Amino acid sequence: MDDNHVFVAIQLGEWGYYFHNLSTNEQWHRNVFGDEFERFKTVIKPAGLQGYDTRPTSRKECYDQMRDYFLTRHRAMRGRTISVTGHSHYEAYAGEWGSKVIGLELGENIAFTQSKIAFARGAARQWAKPFSIQVSPWFAGSCTTNGALRMEGPYARGLDAGHSLSFYRRLWLHSWFAGAASITPENSMSIFFQEGDPNWTLTEHGRAATEVFETMQSCDPGVPYTPVAIVLDHYAGYNAYQGRPWGILENTPGDLEVRDLFQHQLFPGSDHIHTPANPGNPEKSYLRPTPYGEMFDVILSNVGPDVLASYPVLLLVGDHQFDAQFVANLFNALRAGGRLLVHERHAKALGEDFQRLSGTGAVEVLEAWTNPATNRRAAVSNARLARLRDSLLPVCITGDVVQYQINRTATSWIVEIINNRGVTKTPTQPAVVDESRIARVTLTPRVSVSGVSLLRSGQPMPMTPSVSLEVPAGETRLVKFDTGPDVQ
Repeated sequence: MDDNHVFVAIQLGEWGYYFHNLSTNEQWHRNVFGDEFERFKTVIKPAGLQGYDTRPTSRKECYDQMRDYFLTRHRAMRGRTISVTGHSHYEAYAGEWGSKVIGLELGENIAFTQSKIAFARGAARQWAKPFSIQVSPWFAGSCTTNGALRMEGPYARGLDAGHSLSFYRRLWLHSWFAGAASITPENSMSIFFQEGDPNWTLTEHGRAATEVFETMQSCDPGVPYTPVAIVLDHYAGYNAYQGRPWGILENTPGDLEVRDLFQHQLFPGSDHIHTPANPGNPEKSYLRPTPYGEMFDVILSNVGPDVLASYPVLLLVGDHQFDAQFVANLFNALRAGGRLLVHERHAKALGEDFQRLSGTGAVEVLEAWTNPATNRRAAVSNARLARLRDSLLPVCITGDVVQYQINRTATSWIVEIINNRGVTKTPTQPAVVDESRIARVTLTPRVSVSGVSLLRSGQPMPMTPSVSLEVPAGETRLVKFDTGPDVQ
């Protein structure tokens, strides 16, 4: 396969979740090893240590133990690893440690969908590797399969079990639009075809997947436009599922600022792990409206100078150690035309280097702001985020609250509008769609535009000077603004 240039790799699935949760779980190991448990029980990690052999006292110690764990498995796979993380945010580390693909599992019971995509896309750009998304049909023990809805003990199976078809469509399309090189519908063999049909007749889910795949094959989604890089320290170890850095360390005020930024400002309502899920509609937390658009990548401070300089705005968040290389790379980014936003804590930690960086005229110390949603000091205020959105995005979106992202091609801007409202789904019941929950939005370009159309159908749209758009409940629309070859 190597000689014929065929891509070959092996999935290392949910390694962060295994490290922190399953590696300490004796019953899980008994179930896995069965009669051979006594032979393999030495692999169980000590209880209470979240997978570590000894309690780490620093982020560097956590990093070193996790790196050794990952590389042990990477070597066993002869360096052919596709990393897949679900219940963690370790995507950047998988890229750094040699994974050929930076992968995500989404859907399932996994929270923080959109911040995980921002981490994966940033890691892909930081390490020049593709990222992939696997969409899981599991949902609180129930699972989408073919056939009629049926209960098997406390859980359900069938086409109406697990997640809604609307959710699958929205997540498949968004994964593609967000830049994923591969989108895998997990367990598709048992979902896309009628049960026991020798003619392989497609189910409703199979027909939807065919439609989405045809869109992916026939349409150019462009490149995700993410002008703001959220820069975390190399050893930050952000882990929203555990709620602690590296799954075990106590949160500092800087760590809480990172968490609050993702969970209460950029993607509010995305945490169904530490806050109760909506009991009537637990699927609601998986894809969330974006008040500032999905214009953010997350990168780490060991990023190379060229990648760092490619972002118009760098937002430093959380605790940082400013080594000489990182500071030199910040100078390079500012000379290239970038702008640096820092907390007053960063200014103090930089010392004399802060004065030197400020001499570029492109450094801003953010005003102190307490988020009323958390009653804590925030990394950046909502007002400053709004100004970034308004100054950087080429299209203004107003009206009903929606999820949106903007991509660019050589001759156009493409806006993805997702209406996540109006679909109610529990794991064991069919989805209920409230067709009255139409999202009505207005798209106003801030750049010169020669024409507007819907991407998939090519249908032209009137613009005087804005575009009015209605998005049915649980659906996605892609609006293309033609600008000509001189798009910036």
